[in-house]
Amino acid sequence: MNFDFKIGKINRPIVKLTKTNLTFNKRAVELLNVPEYIAIGIDRAEKKLAFKATKKDETREPVYPFAINGRNDGVLVSATKIRNEMVKLLQEKIENGGIAFVLEIDEETKFGIIDLTSGEKCVSKK
Repeated sequence: MNFDFKIGKINRPIVKLTKTNLTFNKRAVELLNVPEYIAIGIDRAEKKLAFKATKKDETREPVYPFAINGRNDGVLVSATKIRNEMVKLLQEKIENGGIAFVLEIDEETKFGIIDLTSGEKCVSKK
């Protein structure tokens, strides 16, 4: 047998829903072009979330700070109302590890999109 152990981690763009925040890994932040702020939209019928890069004064929609602020591993966004809506749509309790979703960029709108029907439960690292 000839195993190759030099293969690095698969760097998927992940948005994770936890009990306290939405976590965007470094790759997800890069795909969104490292914006200062994001607006978050929900399509309840399709069970999808959209993340739109924006500036604080460019929109009337609620925006969330999205600066890395010295963190090199991603961004945390509180967005309590959005998280509550996600939990309603998922119809399940968020465990300690949270639920991870792969972020994709919509070519037409340039929004980051996650599909809530394709989440993967994460194991808590204790």
